[in-house]
Amino acid sequence: FGTAQIAANGVANSIDMVAIVVVNAVNLAIVTVVGHCVGAGEFEQASRYMKKLMGVSYLATGILNLAVAAALPFLLNFYALSEEARRLSFLLVLLHNLLAFALHPTSFVLANGLRAAGDAKFTMYVGIGSMLVFRLGSAVLFGVMLNLGILGVWIAMGMDWLGRSVAFLLRYRSGKWKNFRAI
Repeated sequence: FGTAQIAANGVANSIDMVAIVVVNAVNLAIVTVVGHCVGAGEFEQASRYMKKLMGVSYLATGILNLAVAAALPFLLNFYALSEEARRLSFLLVLLHNLLAFALHPTSFVLANGLRAAGDAKFTMYVGIGSMLVFRLGSAVLFGVMLNLGILGVWIAMGMDWLGRSVAFLLRYRSGKWKNFRAI
């Protein structure tokens, strides 16, 4: 995609980690918490903790996203970027923040809750399918064929997260995740 787009992708990826640091920690915590609840046969408690940890994820992501957006002009000064790379970095971080707030907790935290309940095959199949269809397929469509470049690739990431979110929310609401036993 060219030097400016590659540089913007690298910069945005490094800054974006700040916005999802709490969600990544919750991803680890939910496995233990839900696993203990399910192991004790307390599915309603597992469901409450999934909702609570999702709420924490959304709140923390929202706060961190606002902080990153506010600090973004200052943060970009730490990188030696061309004007085009700086503009793209700014756009990619804002796009990521919007997508992360809307979709990251349901794409990843909820998925880990379902895995902890023993519904690992479903989450694996959804993850693989969504990655192939949305992330890879849409990246080729938007990034290459429609000539959107790196922006198209990041839109494809959002489509992947949306596909996962829909699938995991439907699975959670169906209650089928309660029919599995990990041990």
